Amino acid sequence: MKKIMTLAALVFVSALAQAATFTIYTDRPTARVQHVADLFKAQTGLSSVIVELPYKDLLQKLKTEGDSSPADVIFTKDIVYQAELAKLGFYQPMNMNKISSVVDRSMRDTNNLWTAVTFRARTLVYDPNVTDVSSIEKYEDLAKPEWAGRLCLRTSNNSYNETLVASFIHRLGYNEARSVLTGMVANLATDVSKSDTALLENIANGICDVGLANHYYLAQLVAQKPNFPVRLKFLDQNGRGVHVNGSGVGIAKTSKSVAASQKFIELLMTDSVQIYLSEAHFEYPAATHLLPTSLIKEWGTFKSDKANWTEIGLEAEKAKKLVKEVGYL
Repeated sequence: MKKIMTLAALVFVSALAQAATFTIYTDRPTARVQHVADLFKAQTGLSSVIVELPYKDLLQKLKTEGDSSPADVIFTKDIVYQAELAKLGFYQPMNMNKISSVVDRSMRDTNNLWTAVTFRARTLVYDPNVTDVSSIEKYEDLAKPEWAGRLCLRTSNNSYNETLVASFIHRLGYNEARSVLTGMVANLATDVSKSDTALLENIANGICDVGLANHYYLAQLVAQKPNFPVRLKFLDQNGRGVHVNGSGVGIAKTSKSVAASQKFIELLMTDSVQIYLSEAHFEYPAATHLLPTSLIKEWGTFKSDKANWTEIGLEAEKAKKLVKEVGYL
């Protein structure tokens, strides 16, 4: 066994020696990724080049570079991005042996092309001093007539709502998802918000009673303003579970440093890095045995939807079509 381990170590060191640079393509903040890159250098001696771009620009860069892309790993913020990158062939399979013992199968690609790193819940937000939400147990309840003129939604042209609608289609089917979304649009209290933060401020200011937002936007506001009145409720706790989405990472198809890429992704799954990345953005660690350490720990645990993220991501194009059909802009 000792000889086998020594040989494996020699192979890894040899692979690192062949890699002139290690390149990370990401739409995540460079400072956050740099912290992990520094740990990676301390572990392997390999320096990293971080290329940070908005996702659309990152995708265009990959398309333009083609097989000559220097990317070794691609680290982005959303299910639909991971699904698109996989569909377009920008990933190669990774070894999931260590990762599968840490990350739930629902948050790993079915073809081993990518894995979640952190995740967030997109759920109900409201002011408990103003609104009783005891009748809202699931997303579909927001389409009921009793919430007419009381609902706030963020614009549909963002990945968070695209993924949420894709999850409706996956779980409910296209026609029922259309019915739910039509009801939600009919219940809007005002024009759609440009951001989750604006939506939360609208609720705090009494413009609407309820809305849907990523939990960490609320956490950011509460951290800045401890008396901010809005709170959240995790939906579908007696059903499929609250919708979750998250950041993910995979090995670029063009990587010349596959062994190093695997090592980097496994570093992302270590307890200390999981806590660092999740805490930095008030998200939840993808490692199932870890709990958050930031203020969101006060919100307790919850049941999350176990639909596989790959399957949800495959509904993205239908989701784009559906929001246009129902006039959700």
